[in-house]
Amino acid sequence: MLRSLRNKALFLSISSLAPEQPFDPKNHRRVLLQVYDFEIGLQAMDLLLDDRNKEGTELLKTKQKEHAEHCEDPGAIFKLALGVMEFIEATLGFELETISRAHKTLSESEETSLSHSKYNQKNSINTSHIYPPGTEFQVTYAELTLLNALIMLVQENNTMVEQVKALMKLRRAYQILDSTNRKIKELEPLFNINLAKFQSQAMERSVSSVDLPGFELPSDGSSASLSEDMILMKNLEQVYQMRKRRIDGFNFSSSGSQVDLFRDDASFYKSNNALSSLANAYFANDLGKPKSRFGMAQREENSVNSPEDDNESFESAASTSAAVSKLKVNYSRPLTPVRDGYSESIVSCETDQSKSATDSHMHVSTIDEFIHSGVQLCFGILQVVLSLIPPTIGRVLSIVGFKGNRHVGLKMLWRTSITSRNIHGDLALLCLLVFYDGPIQFIDNGFQIPGHDDESVTDILDISNLSTISDSQLEIIVKNPTLYTPQLLKKARIFFPHNGLWILQEGRILAAQNKITEAIKLMQDFTSNPNTEIRMEQVKALLIFDRAMFYAFVHDYDNAARDFSSLLDISSWSPAVYLFMAGACYLEKWRMIKSDVIQYASEKEKQENLAYYAEKADYNLKLAPTYVPGYGANAASKKGGIGGSNKPMPFDNLVLRKTKQIEARQKSTKLPYIDCVGTSLIHELVYFWNGYNRMPKKDVELLHRMLKYFIGPHAKFEETADEAMIRNFFVSICLRKLGRLKDSINVLEREVISKYVILDVPGSPVKFTKMTYSPYLYPTAIYERAISEWIKLYKTDTALAVKESLSWLKKAMTVSDVGDYELSNRTSMRIKSATERITQVSELL
Repeated sequence: MLRSLRNKALFLSISSLAPEQPFDPKNHRRVLLQVYDFEIGLQAMDLLLDDRNKEGTELLKTKQKEHAEHCEDPGAIFKLALGVMEFIEATLGFELETISRAHKTLSESEETSLSHSKYNQKNSINTSHIYPPGTEFQVTYAELTLLNALIMLVQENNTMVEQVKALMKLRRAYQILDSTNRKIKELEPLFNINLAKFQSQAMERSVSSVDLPGFELPSDGSSASLSEDMILMKNLEQVYQMRKRRIDGFNFSSSGSQVDLFRDDASFYKSNNALSSLANAYFANDLGKPKSRFGMAQREENSVNSPEDDNESFESAASTSAAVSKLKVNYSRPLTPVRDGYSESIVSCETDQSKSATDSHMHVSTIDEFIHSGVQLCFGILQVVLSLIPPTIGRVLSIVGFKGNRHVGLKMLWRTSITSRNIHGDLALLCLLVFYDGPIQFIDNGFQIPGHDDESVTDILDISNLSTISDSQLEIIVKNPTLYTPQLLKKARIFFPHNGLWILQEGRILAAQNKITEAIKLMQDFTSNPNTEIRMEQVKALLIFDRAMFYAFVHDYDNAARDFSSLLDISSWSPAVYLFMAGACYLEKWRMIKSDVIQYASEKEKQENLAYYAEKADYNLKLAPTYVPGYGANAASKKGGIGGSNKPMPFDNLVLRKTKQIEARQKSTKLPYIDCVGTSLIHELVYFWNGYNRMPKKDVELLHRMLKYFIGPHAKFEETADEAMIRNFFVSICLRKLGRLKDSINVLEREVISKYVILDVPGSPVKFTKMTYSPYLYPTAIYERAISEWIKLYKTDTALAVKESLSWLKKAMTVSDVGDYELSNRTSMRIKSATERITQVSELL
C-alpha cells in the first residue's frame, strides 16, 4: 500500500518536474491514434447526452477491443468515457446497481490512467504542443478520482473509513487540478501563439498539424518520406473531420457541410510533378490490399514503417474516404435532425460569429481542448461543491488543505459550458442549470439590487457561439446568470434532440420564470408523443417527478398523484416518498372538495368523490412508511436509501416523522386517519421543491385559502402550537408573495420566530430553544425573514438591506448548526448560498 501511495505521489508531481522532451517523429502515428481514440471517447459520451447510452457503450467496447488487439498502450480514454457515462447514470438515479457498477469502472479506470500517463512519458509520446507527455492522462486521472470520490460518498456500507477514503480522493483530485490549472494559466501566452500559428498554417497550406506536435508539413518541392507524410496528412484530415463533426453536432448525413483541409487534392499534388508521380504510384500499389485497424491498408515489410507500427496506424494515403465512412456508425437515428430553415450544423452556419467560433475550435488540438475543458469542469465543480457544504464539514476540510470558492468555480463552469463543445462543456451546463434552476435553486433571484436586476439589463451578451470569453464578460454573466442559461440550453437541445434530460432542464427554467403551465405542457407533450422515447429510466424518473411537482404547484392533484404513483414502476430511489406524495395530493383534493373549492352538480356526486379521494389518501399515506429502508416491512428485502445503504434518506425520515405524529394523534382522538393530519402535507412538500417561488399569483391565493382549512369548520381537533407554527410559516410566505410584506413579517415574527428565539439583541449571538417537532422549520423561518428584510429595504437603502439581511442569515446559520437533522444539508446550503449571494451583491455598491 505504501508503495502504491509513493507511486501516486510521484505521479502527482509529474507536471512540475517532468522536463520538456523533444518530439520523436517515430511516434507520430502513435500520437494520432491516441487523438483518434479521444475523439471516439468524446463521441460516445455525446451519444449518452442524446439518450443513446447503449449505442455509445457499444461504440466504446468495439473500439476498445480493436485497440487491445493492435496497440500496446493502455487505451485509458475508453475506460474514462465509460466511467463518466456510468457516473452520469448513477447520479441521475442513485440506484444501487448503477452506483456499484460506476464505482467499479471508475476505480479500474484510475489505474489505467496512471499506467497510460507513465507509458506516454516513457515513450516520449507528445500529444500536446505545450504540455509534457502524460499530462492528458493526469487530467483523466483527476477527473476519475473526483467522480469516484463523489460515488463513494453515496455508496452502500458507507462507513467512516470509506468516507475518509473518499475525502482523500477529493483532496488528491484537488491537488492535481489546482496544479494543472496554474500550469494552464502560465502557458496561456504560448497557447495563443500556437492558435494563431495553426490558423495561419491552415489558411496558407489548407492543412494544419495542430494535432501532431513536432510534425513539419512537407514543402511543395519536398519528396522525402513522401508516403509516410501523405499518410500522416490524411490521418490529420481524418481527425480534423471527426472533431468538426463533433463540434457541428455529428452531422453524419450532411457530407456537403464537411470542411476538407485539402482545398483540391488534385491541384495540391499536381503542383509538383515528382510529388504527383510518387503519389500516384503509391496510391496504385496500395489499392486492394487487406485492411488492418481502422481501415488501414497493409504495406510491404520494406515500407517506411515496420509491421508493428502498422498495427498502430488507422489510415493510409489511399483510403481516406473509406476509412472516414467506417467511422460513421449506423446509428438508429441522426443526432441532429434537419430542421426547416436551418442547416444541420448549428455551429458552422448562418453567422460570422458562429463561423469564427467553429474556426477557433478547429485550430485547437483535441488533446489541448480536453485538458483545458476537463480541468475547468472538474476544478469548477470542486470549488462550487466545497463552497456549499455545511460549515462544520467545511472547517474540517479547510484544515486538511482545501476549500472552495463559489464565485471562481461558477466562472470556470461558465467558461467551460460556453467555449467547450464536448462532454465537459455539456456537464458544466448541467451543473449550472441545477445550481440556478434546479429544485433547490441555490441562488435566490430575489437578492438583486436596483439597476442590476434582470429586468434592468438591456444589453445581453450573445454567448451561444463563442470559442473564447473574457473574465470581464464572465463577471457580467455571473451577475445575471438566468439571462444566459437559456441560450446554452437552446443550443444543447438542438445538439441532443432526443434526450428528455434537456426537456427537463427547459421545463425547470420555465418554472423558475413562473411559467408553470408552459413547463407542464412541454414535459407532458414530450412523454405523450408516440414518436419520442426516453431510454434512460433515470432521466424518465426525474422528468416525471419534476412534472408531478409542477402539477402540484398549480393544484392539479390528480395528475400529480398519477405521476408520483407511476414512479413506483420506474425508480427505486424512494417508494416511500413517492407514495407519501401521492397520498398528500389525494388528501388535498379531498380537502378542496370538503371546503367547496371544488364543487359538483349534486350532493351525491360530491360524496362519491369524497369517498374516492379519502380512500386513496388513506391507502397511500399508510402504505408509504412501510417502504422506508430499515424500518418498513415492505423494505425488508430491498436495498433502498442512498446507494442502497438500507438507511433512510432525509425525506424518508420526514415521512416517518409525519406518520408517527399522525398515528399518535389518531390514537388519542380515535378519528379517521386522514382527519388527524394537521397543516397540509403537500404545502410542505411544495416548499421543499421551491414551489412558492414558482407559483402564479392565482395559485398562491388558492394555497393561502386552503391553509385556513385546518382552523375552519372542518377541523376535527384543536391545533397544537407546533402545527400552528408550520401553518403560520406558510401563511407568511403566501402573504409576501401576494404583496402584503408588512403582514408577512408580522406573522412570521409573532407566530413563528418568537416561539423559539429567546434572546436576539445586537452584538450578541442569538439564543434559542432547540425544538424537534419540525426541525427544518426553525432555521428556515429565519432564512425567509432575511428575504423579507431584503425586499423591504433594497429599493430605498441597499446598503442597509445588505447589512440587515446578512444579520438574519447569520442567525439562521446559528440555528441551523445544531447537528444532523432531516433536510439539514439542504437547509444549510440554502442559507450559505444566500449569504454568499448577498456578499457578492454588496461588492457592487
